[in-house]
Amino acid sequence: MKNDFKTLLLVDDDADDTELFSEALKEVDASVKFCYAPNGIIAMEKVNELGSSSIIFLDINMPEMGGLECLSLLKKMELVKDIPVLMFTTSSSKQDVKAASDLGALCFVTKPDKFQHLKIIIKTVLTHLEIQQLDTLCEAIYKNRQSVK
Repeated sequence: MKNDFKTLLLVDDDADDTELFSEALKEVDASVKFCYAPNGIIAMEKVNELGSSSIIFLDINMPEMGGLECLSLLKKMELVKDIPVLMFTTSSSKQDVKAASDLGALCFVTKPDKFQHLKIIIKTVLTHLEIQQLDTLCEAIYKNRQSVK
């Protein structure tokens, strides 16, 4: 799969989740560079290095600076405000979903409990980025996850 998004930044304080995500990304598309940050503060530092050819998967609950605060700051930064940000979290709170949407998150994805589902999410995201159909991304993620039991 060839796509213009060369870097994926995962912002997550859970080392096991980060490792699984990295492995899933390698299996889906090894040409995409994987970067991570354990909290929003470090993510803010890294995002300036990444440029616009990236996408961010952002957890909500993290120490020092959580995902919603980080998202709010990212969307105010002129150089990076257009980078797609997907909230990627264990939360399924309607309040978190609304807050993320209001702050400009592209999509809200609850972390899957199966490796195969994680790969489907990553593949769906990269495919939609490649064909520039971000408006249907959330629906596609949900549909594709449901199709695999």
